[in-house]
Amino acid sequence: MVQILIESELCSVTKEFSPDINLKELCEKIYTITGVEPQDMELHIKDVSDDVNIIKNPLATPQLTIVNETIDKISVEDTNTKSITNQLKNEDESSSIGFQLSEEVYARKSDTVLRWKQENKFGKFDPDYLKKMEQDQKLQNEKVKSLTVDARCSVKVPGQPERRGWLRFIGKIPEINKDDTWCGVEFDEPMGKNNGTFKSHVYFGPVKDKYGGFIKPIHVETSERFTPFELDFETSDEEI
Repeated sequence: MVQILIESELCSVTKEFSPDINLKELCEKIYTITGVEPQDMELHIKDVSDDVNIIKNPLATPQLTIVNETIDKISVEDTNTKSITNQLKNEDESSSIGFQLSEEVYARKSDTVLRWKQENKFGKFDPDYLKKMEQDQKLQNEKVKSLTVDARCSVKVPGQPERRGWLRFIGKIPEINKDDTWCGVEFDEPMGKNNGTFKSHVYFGPVKDKYGGFIKPIHVETSERFTPFELDFETSDEEI
């Protein structure tokens, strides 16, 4: 699974997607997150190098697969000026010009973005999402206790081959979000996304490009037994 930040005028949330998902299926999932109809979407796909690829009509190539480890963020533009999401955005912007409503009055208004998010259980209004986030935080914090910085490590992300290297960093990365803990790994091979920096901030290294990556702790394990794969291959070649 690949973690991608999905952004629109009404939300910003990180979700996991399978690399096998096609563009039509991806748009359908993004619709449940953003409220933007698939036929009205314009996707701005940013990779880890900050290059942006724009897909103006994703449904024109429904079987195309674009999800991979290099994708960092997908910004969703709503091209339908009369859509509910654009109306909500415009009303929300106009309500802030000239006067401010109290939170109590704002929360009671049935035509506000807040009400729309409440009714559609977006973000903090989704009890299942909040419960999952709490469980994930607990698991990550427990896993961190078993990890050792500057030790050999193995990274096992579902759907991806095992990668090995050195655990160089454990901590928060505010540029991603303020709550999650991340592991900075220096890989033995160029199988990462960066060089130990994120948004121009150096968290470890810097190492060679594509030799660094930031991984959730739940996917990382440290032990001296995680030697480079080349050494493992040399040993196994002598055994029949």
